[in-house]
Formats: sequence, C-alpha cells, structure tokens
Amino acid sequence: MTQLLPVFLLAGLGALLVRLPWLRASWHAGVTELTARFLVPCLLFSSAWRTGIPPSLSWKVLCAFYLPLGLLFLAARWIARRGGDGAATALAATYSNTVFVGVPVLVLVLGDDSLRFAYPVIAFHSLFCFTLYHLNEDAAPSGWLKPVLNTLGNPIVAALLLGLALNLARIQLPAPLLRALDMLGGAALPCALLSLGASVASLKPGRWRATFAIVLAKLVLLPLGVMALSVFVFELPMAAAMVLVVLASCPVGINAAFVVKPGGPGAQRVNSAILLSSLLCAASMPAWLWALRQL
Repeated sequence: MTQLLPVFLLAGLGALLVRLPWLRASWHAGVTELTARFLVPCLLFSSAWRTGIPPSLSWKVLCAFYLPLGLLFLAARWIARRGGDGAATALAATYSNTVFVGVPVLVLVLGDDSLRFAYPVIAFHSLFCFTLYHLNEDAAPSGWLKPVLNTLGNPIVAALLLGLALNLARIQLPAPLLRALDMLGGAALPCALLSLGASVASLKPGRWRATFAIVLAKLVLLPLGVMALSVFVFELPMAAAMVLVVLASCPVGINAAFVVKPGGPGAQRVNSAILLSSLLCAASMPAWLWALRQL
C-alpha cells in the first residue's frame, strides 16, 4: 500500500485542483490531451525500444489477459441485455484504465522493466474492447470500421508499435533524443495521475446498485480470471502475472465515457462506474498485489 500511496495522492491532488480557482478551468483538458497524445506515447516508445517483448511469452500474455476479458464482456452483455444498455455495461465491466492508472502503478510499484509484459496488452486493449462494444451495441451501430481505424491511429498504439519495430530492427537512437524522451516520459506519470483525479472529480454518481455490480465484475472477476490463467494455466513468470493482474484490476477507463453514445441509456452507468471503480481501486489493487505475492 505504501508503494501505491503516491499514486492516490497525486490523483487526489488533481481532484482538488480542478475544484480550486488557482488554475484556469481549461488546464484539465490541456493536461489530459498532452499526456494521452504525447507524454505517455513518448514513455512507451522509449521503453518499448529499450526492452522489446519477450518472444516466448507474447502469445501467452495476450491469451491470459484477453480470454477472460472477452468471456466477461459476453457474460455482462447477456445479463444486461434487457436494460437496453448491455454493450455499454459490458464495456464498463471490462475496459481498464491502462494508461492513466496502469502505467503509473507498474512503473512506481514494479519498476520500468515490468512494462515489457504490458506492451502487448496496452497495444491492443482499446482496439479489442471498443470493437467488441461496436459489434454488440444495442442500437443499430453506424459502423464499427471507422472506430477501429481510429484506434489503430491512436498515438499510444502507434508509439508502441514503432518502438517495438525499431527494437526488432536493432536500430540505435541518438543519445540526446533518448535523454529528451526520458525527460518527457518522467513528466507523463504525474500528469496522468493529476488528469485522472480531475476527471473523476467531475463525474456524478448514478444508480449505485447497478453500478456496484459492474465495478464488482471489473475489480474482482476480471483480475481473478486473469490471475487464474496467468498462474495456473499458462504458468507465466510471476513478474508477468503481476503486470497482467495490475492492468486487469485498474478502474474503468475514462475513454469508455467517450465511446458510448452520449445521452444514451448506458452513458450514466458508465460514468458512475468510472467514478466508483476509481475510488475502490485504492483498496482492491493492493489486495491483488498482496494475493499474488502469497503464491
């Protein structure tokens, strides 16, 4: 818990700053865009270039994470089908905040080297989850191909793929460029957490009973499934299993609020799930890390 304390302190500071008149109201939007579109891509690019992906683990890592995620999505979609917001509910129950929570937690708690196990998950996470959502959307979708192409053009995905490609090609980068990337990557973590706190503080609670069920699936069932496959089925190294469980136990990703149809039946539920899961993960994430260390 001590290692995670800076994560929640910085997120709390972001929630406080967004409510105080010290900064312009536009600071939150600017920091969020800069972090997601530039600082985090710089961090992941330099890390991917340095470490690459362990070739013997890549397919196991993907299966250990995405098999339980896909099954949970379909189960949540089926259970919530009568409410008219099944796809939105399923997205909230499975989509993790890998960028604004996952990356900072991994770096601060498990170290920079842990990111090499996270690359395959982060690279395909939005693509996988958002494609499932658009394919299962309750209302007739306007088309899922465009959102998929937009996800492929995401700066985070592009930075990861470029860094891994340069690593595989053994292309060396100039030392001044690497130092600049390290400086930008160092700014990514605190900016991401400040932005997370500000975003959560602006959300409003919704129907707590239904929201709690979604959050229970997100913070308990998904990490449990990922841990079971990682440790007992694929027998991944504990370092890799811890990374996957941390990513699975992250709160609901904020981008889910922008993917579901605004004003639709699922929008309020997704927003409240983001809020509640962001608060409860302060207890659930340390619990999962403790459980893994007992194995």
